[in-house]
Amino acid sequence: MNASSNPPPALTRARAPRLWPLSLATTGVVLALHLGTTLLWRGRLPDPVATHWGGSGVADGTGSLTTHVLLGAFTIVLIGILIPVSAGTVSGAGNRSGVPLLAGFGNGLVVGLGAMFISGLVGQLDAEQALGTRMDGWVLIGGLIMALCWGLASAFLVRAALPSRSLSPEAAAPYAAAGTAGVAPGTVISSTVRGPVWLLALIGVLALAMPVLAFTVGRDNPVVFWSMVPGLVILVVAGLTCLAGRVVADEQGIRVYGGGFLKMLHVRPGDIAVAEGREITPAEFGGWGLRVSGAGVAFIIGTGPGVIVNRARGGARIYSVASTEDAAAIAGLLNSLAINQGTGSST
Repeated sequence: MNASSNPPPALTRARAPRLWPLSLATTGVVLALHLGTTLLWRGRLPDPVATHWGGSGVADGTGSLTTHVLLGAFTIVLIGILIPVSAGTVSGAGNRSGVPLLAGFGNGLVVGLGAMFISGLVGQLDAEQALGTRMDGWVLIGGLIMALCWGLASAFLVRAALPSRSLSPEAAAPYAAAGTAGVAPGTVISSTVRGPVWLLALIGVLALAMPVLAFTVGRDNPVVFWSMVPGLVILVVAGLTCLAGRVVADEQGIRVYGGGFLKMLHVRPGDIAVAEGREITPAEFGGWGLRVSGAGVAFIIGTGPGVIVNRARGGARIYSVASTEDAAAIAGLLNSLAINQGTGSST
């Protein structure tokens, strides 16, 4: 890595609220309703009770009351825990980041699951047998409306608590000062970052499993067989381009190369308003790889150091880099370019 003589600005970190309190409260209330209604109505339920419903809402599987309780509780708790675990501790997310969406979707999904279980119980009350009973439509519709409302409210609460993504003049001052000396000709900062091993392994397993599935399931049906080909191609391309990246900053601005060879994003010097080095997480921007959200366009393949490039026109660009030193040095270089080269264009 060749860096300019400018001192790199310090890596900044802003801590955003955790999603645990809201998710745990939602999960606890829904779990209590699931257990409470089951205990309250156990004397009016058939034996065995329904444990599975088809797409039309008709019960097509049965089990013991204990199975129903444990299955519902496990599903509710699993979803309730996965959401905050997926988000982690979000660092400095903007008000339009993907975290409010994640919180709203997760909490709304937990409420919706609880509504489905309760509507299934109501549909079995005083029935002779569980098979063939239907979920109670009014309970289900009311529960889904509540799920939608609580999902929107959760997203609003999380969004309101997050710090703003825009940089104040005070926050931008250290970066501007670092760029006053200009950029030495030929200065290049190159940083290569790889995706998490578990994600690479998952894509590899899916890429290997899909041809096997195509030949076993679709060998007698050409439509099924060939419908799996696009999915396989997408998996291979994603594995090559979106799970490893090379970020290059020089006199032409900042570029990211998926897989180290395919240029995917480019911000030119004239379109750089201010750059910032800080910790980033996939949850802020909706996941791994090349992501497009209200927070901007991101090439992000792990939790750790990154560069946020706030553009003069359009949304931000977000890049994962290998180290905090890379993030700070790239931010300093980009701000030097923005200060010394004036307006330009971005592609």
